[in-house]
Amino acid sequence: MAPPPRRRLPAAQREKQVLDAAVRVFSRDGFHDASMDTVADEAGLSKPMVYTHGGGSKEELLRRCIRRESDRLLESVSGAAAGAPADAEVRLHRGLRAFFASVTTHRDGWSVLYRQARTGALADEVHAARTRIVDRVAQLLAAELATPEGIDPATVTTPIAAALAGAAEGLADWAGDGGDPDDLASTLMALVWPGLALLRS
Repeated sequence: MAPPPRRRLPAAQREKQVLDAAVRVFSRDGFHDASMDTVADEAGLSKPMVYTHGGGSKEELLRRCIRRESDRLLESVSGAAAGAPADAEVRLHRGLRAFFASVTTHRDGWSVLYRQARTGALADEVHAARTRIVDRVAQLLAAELATPEGIDPATVTTPIAAALAGAAEGLADWAGDGGDPDDLASTLMALVWPGLALLRS
């Protein structure tokens, strides 16, 4: 008896299938040791399907993985901060918790962003993704921090946002798979909020 024909999935669903598999492979093997054959096996698809839905090359596949994982992280933090009460401390805590929750839930994606792709040909893509996150955090801070008259708020908030993002990245990497998002957010809040409270006055 012949096996049933494979169901055709929409292109977006196939792309997700390929990216999910690629993130796992890049996280585990690193970019240089990963192969499109391994991604195909992980996804349960043919190699031509991986090339079709992954952008045509291993480098482009990693680029798409980086963009997706950074978008996911950014949307998580922005959504949590936007939906929080007006209190700035609560908003920051919720934004940090969303960051740590996203990193914990999508650990392979974080590994691709934080470890596997920070050097080499796609370092510019990671830098661009991190810049978007820092810019978003700076926007959130701009409404809270006092800015001298005539000074562009970005010149005040961007370096603070970069420091905050760097601290969150380092803490997430230190915590590994066992980090609790609430505990990590509270730890970072205890470190940074007193200083931010002074800047808000």
